[in-house]
Amino acid sequence: MHQQITVACLVAMTVAPALTAAGSERSTDQPNVIIIYSDDHGYTDLGIHGIDQHVDTPHMDALARGGALMKAGYSSAPQCRPSRCGLLTGRIQNEFGFTDNKCDAGAGEGTLPRVYPPGTDMAGRRLLTIAERMKKLGYVTGFSGKWHCGPNMDSKEKFDPRSRGFDDYWVAPMTTGVANFDLNGKSIPHQRKSWPGENRVILQGKYAEAFVRKNKDRPFFLYLPIYGPHVPMIRKNDPYVKNTPLVDYPQYNDAQDEHRRLGLALIKAMDDAVGGLVATLQRYDLEQNTLILFAGDNGAPGRFDSAAIGAWNGSNNVPMRGPKGTLHEGGIRVPMFASWKGHLKSGTVIDEMVTTLDLTATALAVAGGEIPPEFDGVNLMPRLTGTERQINRSKAMYWDFYTGQAIREGAWKLWRNDDVTVLFNIADDPAELTNLAWKQPERVRQLTAKLDAWTDSLLPGARYDPAGRGADMPPHFAGAPAGIKPDPRYLIPYETPKAAPYPAAVRSPGAAKPEVWELEQPKPRNVAPRKPNQRSKDQFFRTRDRNNDGAITLEEFIGNPEGRNVAALTTRFKKLDVNSDGKLQRNELK
Repeated sequence: MHQQITVACLVAMTVAPALTAAGSERSTDQPNVIIIYSDDHGYTDLGIHGIDQHVDTPHMDALARGGALMKAGYSSAPQCRPSRCGLLTGRIQNEFGFTDNKCDAGAGEGTLPRVYPPGTDMAGRRLLTIAERMKKLGYVTGFSGKWHCGPNMDSKEKFDPRSRGFDDYWVAPMTTGVANFDLNGKSIPHQRKSWPGENRVILQGKYAEAFVRKNKDRPFFLYLPIYGPHVPMIRKNDPYVKNTPLVDYPQYNDAQDEHRRLGLALIKAMDDAVGGLVATLQRYDLEQNTLILFAGDNGAPGRFDSAAIGAWNGSNNVPMRGPKGTLHEGGIRVPMFASWKGHLKSGTVIDEMVTTLDLTATALAVAGGEIPPEFDGVNLMPRLTGTERQINRSKAMYWDFYTGQAIREGAWKLWRNDDVTVLFNIADDPAELTNLAWKQPERVRQLTAKLDAWTDSLLPGARYDPAGRGADMPPHFAGAPAGIKPDPRYLIPYETPKAAPYPAAVRSPGAAKPEVWELEQPKPRNVAPRKPNQRSKDQFFRTRDRNNDGAITLEEFIGNPEGRNVAALTTRFKKLDVNSDGKLQRNELK
């Protein structure tokens, strides 16, 4: 059962939310809620984690220290758009057909749909955002930063923030965007605005502060998806760069050292933006009436060879394995904390799994709303306030991306792609160093069955395709390429830690011969996609054959005509239909 807020919890929190009409004076018991969402922010780069002494985030550290630090915080996807769509809706985004940045779930590429697509569990019903739900509870809602769930300014007013529940907004990843209020906290007509020369994350913080000033006497919900440390990098003449010293990381070359400096400078600017928002809350005596929830949208990108920078944004995932785009811990484990002065137990450290979907459920519960049964997150308040010692979670967490699939339940995480299945005890082994599948075959079977059941419930286009986009993206299990210097921030083994190259190779004790992963070799970009194995073909056939008549029609093959490339799928269907009978038998799938 999804956990809902109870009278006992309300008493413990000294909060009893009461509904108020939007625009009314504040109910003294109705708390404000702020969700801050950073972008491509690696696990390394929250100072309180203590991984890299050069990470300078005093404001965020103070919030985490004064509230609750979630050391096993997860996003619902290893990429920006699906992760944001999951956070805003409170559901694993694959469940409404949204899988990756280029996905079309029925509303256009990269756009969060307004209704559940055909073939999903709630087909045809409205897909509400947390802002829309908060408005129904009497909150004024605000937005500042990167939208990335559709167009920034939709001429039809269907898919931009103003049409998804946000009253006041500054919509801009950079310094040119659209707004309906100004930095003095005054309403203005919807219009384009440009702030050349500004630091983009500081500007987003200023708009967040202006929203608070504008609505200080009303219960508010603010979503601050701050655009950092995502590329493009900070300008080299920005004061934050000038004030960030160059550090000689022993495992980096000069170009990498400089790139890391730019990343650290942007992270410092992000921290100051958060600090400015907190100072505004303090100025208006709102700190004790405001719950702040912070998380990253996914891990930092890039993977080093001896000289490359590539798509790296200067942020790090050390000691977690893998980058953005993977379902290794480095792709989905993110900085996460909660703060609410006077209500949360100061110094709380939560080692259990927490997801960004829990933040959505918690925001709704604190506002006095009922958590819908379809939500995949739970109310964290009993754990955050110390009234419960563990998070009451009845469902596992699932991931499905074009690089593979994963499930985490309790301490255990199973990861698979079309070639391999591995099992880690993440509670004991967060860097995913030891594959225990050999020692835990029954656990592998149990987790595999749950993962199969969940993935079978998804639209075909919302599932991992071993012959698709991720076919040339091998898992990051073989360790760092030869010649990489030890990284002093990455220490193994856990018992007698020493500096090691990042990442270390995964080992599988318990096999007939202890397995050591061979070094992955980059695949040529023009290599033919791999063919699905039998398990994948069987799973594909079962999910497409919706009437269980032993054949797949063209309509079943396409699945969701509003969210699929119909012409391409029709052509593929005709090629597979070798006997031209308008149906695909199992043996016709290739």
